[in-house]
Amino acid sequence: MKASIIVPTYNRPAELRNCIKSILKQTIKPFEIIVVDDGDLSELPFEKECREAGIQYIYIKKTAPGLTKSRNEGIKVSRGDIIFFFDDDVILYPAYMEEILTVYQTDRMGSVGGVGGLIVNQRPKKLSQHLRRIVDILFLVSGFHEGKVLPSGFATNFGVKSVPSKKNREVDFLPGCAMSFRKKIFNNYSFDTRRYSDYGLGEDQDFTYRVSKKYKLVINPKAKLLHLESPHMRPDKKAMGRKYILYRYFFFKDHVKKYWWNWIFFYYALFGYTLNRIIIVLFSPTKEHFDRLRGIFGALKEILAGDIHSDEKS
Repeated sequence: MKASIIVPTYNRPAELRNCIKSILKQTIKPFEIIVVDDGDLSELPFEKECREAGIQYIYIKKTAPGLTKSRNEGIKVSRGDIIFFFDDDVILYPAYMEEILTVYQTDRMGSVGGVGGLIVNQRPKKLSQHLRRIVDILFLVSGFHEGKVLPSGFATNFGVKSVPSKKNREVDFLPGCAMSFRKKIFNNYSFDTRRYSDYGLGEDQDFTYRVSKKYKLVINPKAKLLHLESPHMRPDKKAMGRKYILYRYFFFKDHVKKYWWNWIFFYYALFGYTLNRIIIVLFSPTKEHFDRLRGIFGALKEILAGDIHSDEKS
């Protein structure tokens, strides 16, 4: 199996350098690396080393920024059987790609469409975080199984559990920072640039959840990586708060809503999430927490007033 790696990047040269350095250390090398640049890279990190290792190095300079567009542009030129997507701020363990490719190779029926790995640098949970998680579970904001979508339209994100699973398991969506797919699925699927045109927030769940309706998605905990979550080039907290609520609203309407009572679950979870953020502000009244709450209230006002439309970009 030939593997293509697509790395969208935006003015984070140090992070990109560390990411590609970890790719060069893989026990199984990719066929090609595709760097899609929304910023202004002065040099391509490890280009010479990649070519010497037999890895094709493709550089795409985009004029219209946007993570989802970058991923789609990378797909167009990719030539591998398996397409890997990495954020530029991840660092892979040496056997990451080998472990991921093993899942595909042992899938004789071709029913597995996507595979992700395990982020291992999650910080130990504080008591306050455990208490907030209890509230999230009670209000259907989160659940007991990571990677699963709830009846409320919210989902149990990766890293919320203190002890992750040690076995391969099927999930409803994959982590956007490090995911892979069979090339053939892109004959029918692409990342949604209508709603997720700028900073990527929720586009990974939207895309992978759609894929999960036809193919199996698998998490392999033996494929390990670090996600260092660079603070550079991220939207402000108010925008983040608004985007998150609107994304959950659109996700619910597109993928979860079937009957009128589903709305009860959604608004119940929305109330619980907002309550949790209010509690955070009360106990930690920082500007960042206030700004995020302002964004949340702004989005709630839009939803309740009917001021958003299904084709609006979040």
